[in-house]
Amino acid sequence: MFAVKRRRWWLAVLALGGGALAVALVISLLRPPVGGGPDDAEVPAEWFADPPGSATAHDGTPGEAPASEEGHVPEPSDIVPKGYVQVGRLAYELDGRRVAEETYRLERLGSDAVRLTSSGRFFFRVVVVAVSVAFEQEIQLDGDLRPRTYTLETRGPLGFGNQRITVAVEGTRAVATSGDERQEIPMPDGDAIFVGTLAAYALLPAVHLARAPGKVLLLQPVGSGAGPGGRAAAGGPIEVIHDGTTELAVGGRAVIVERYRVQAGGFTGTLLARGLEFVAFLGEGERVFLAYRVDLFPRGLGRGP
Repeated sequence: MFAVKRRRWWLAVLALGGGALAVALVISLLRPPVGGGPDDAEVPAEWFADPPGSATAHDGTPGEAPASEEGHVPEPSDIVPKGYVQVGRLAYELDGRRVAEETYRLERLGSDAVRLTSSGRFFFRVVVVAVSVAFEQEIQLDGDLRPRTYTLETRGPLGFGNQRITVAVEGTRAVATSGDERQEIPMPDGDAIFVGTLAAYALLPAVHLARAPGKVLLLQPVGSGAGPGGRAAAGGPIEVIHDGTTELAVGGRAVIVERYRVQAGGFTGTLLARGLEFVAFLGEGERVFLAYRVDLFPRGLGRGP
């Protein structure tokens, strides 16, 4: 399971811009569990038969990860095919307690853009009152899966924690704004990524295939945390390594998924994916942290629908 040794690791994974939201994430560990997922959700039937190299959008829109023919590396622009759509709902659990939920949509827009949008809430307590911070996020990449724009909006109770952060890449620099503040940030050398909520990790299988198939991928975070120009809470590069496949038990049957080792600073975990489709993010350490597709596993990961 995905665990967090220290609370700052929780912040490192989520890396949501803004101090108020960061406070909300820490306090959210105190909230009791909330309800489960929809009763009619299920793992797609074809996942029990097809190899993990293929993928179908969960909303029924066809889409396939490019076939990994021997000696053939697909062009980055072909990794996420035209018409591809992936939608999902994530549950975040810490030590078995539900602490947040997030719904996301990943789609190919025409020939020159890939977009991920998400929204959700982090729940926490102030003294004896349960409150929440809502957020909306949008990440847009170009057709070759390189960062283009990032937007995060947060809304707290009575306006507390309200914030809007934007980052736009312009050639060799990025322009970050938060309220009246504006700052230009040099783009890092090498491959880069916007670090946002865990829904942003749904981009990692495609980005890894585009940039470093079969190899170690180092992604430099572009400032999207703690105000204009803020580095991601993880600090330093994010390392992504394809680590073969594993099996998940679903209603007494097995689904083969791919594993990616992800390390961001002192934070280490395993991302599970089915082709391009995000499945779960598991962690290591003393405290058990797990983020998984509750629309696929409404009764919990490993127990099936």
